[in-house]
Amino acid sequence: MKQLYLSAFFTIITTISFAQDRVNATVPAIDAVANGRLSEAVGWHQNDSGKWVSRKNKIPANMTEEFKSLIDFEMDGLGENRENFIYIEHRTVKIADSSYTILIKKFKDGYYKYESIQRGWMPQNSLIYYVFKTSELDKLKNLEADKTHVIKINTIYSNTISYLDPKSSLNTIAKNLYKRIPEDKFNMDELEIHLKVYKGNVRFTIQNYESYPLTDFEKAYYETTILNFEKLFKLK
Repeated sequence: MKQLYLSAFFTIITTISFAQDRVNATVPAIDAVANGRLSEAVGWHQNDSGKWVSRKNKIPANMTEEFKSLIDFEMDGLGENRENFIYIEHRTVKIADSSYTILIKKFKDGYYKYESIQRGWMPQNSLIYYVFKTSELDKLKNLEADKTHVIKINTIYSNTISYLDPKSSLNTIAKNLYKRIPEDKFNMDELEIHLKVYKGNVRFTIQNYESYPLTDFEKAYYETTILNFEKLFKLK
């Protein structure tokens, strides 16, 4: 009888122990409302012929006069080094018990179904995100006008989600970020924002230059009014 009681006791303890271990993980929570969002700017690029070319929401590819008709076609239509955006926004994200800022850039992307012969263009959308301390945004405030500034944002986590499913949502990003947290524990990546306030406008690029390096900022940038830019980032 004693052995029966002991057996039952250990069975109960084991059951409780296993039950306590089954705790659902907490996925990062991204705020439903954006703190800032930019959906329109003009991209400018001075090509190798010295001519300035512009396009909405993308920095045009560096095309020679011979091939300029292809500037909006398939891969080249994505911009110089695929530099374009559908929107750029930032939101508050809560990871464990701490709040951070997540910057999200959704952009046009794509690939060739038959890569070797560059045929069968498949247009897609992708996004890249960066997580950092909200205090990093203070680096953008009260900058001297008519001067190019290089603001280095120290990120904690970052990743690219390629070829988004049409049903993707903020929850898609949150789940992806959750997977990155153990891998990016010692992430020392930097997000670079080049910015110049010039004659009532803002010229800027927002880049991880290891992914899609651009040419000289004096020759390739986005431009918009201060009022429009401050829909994304406050400058004062």
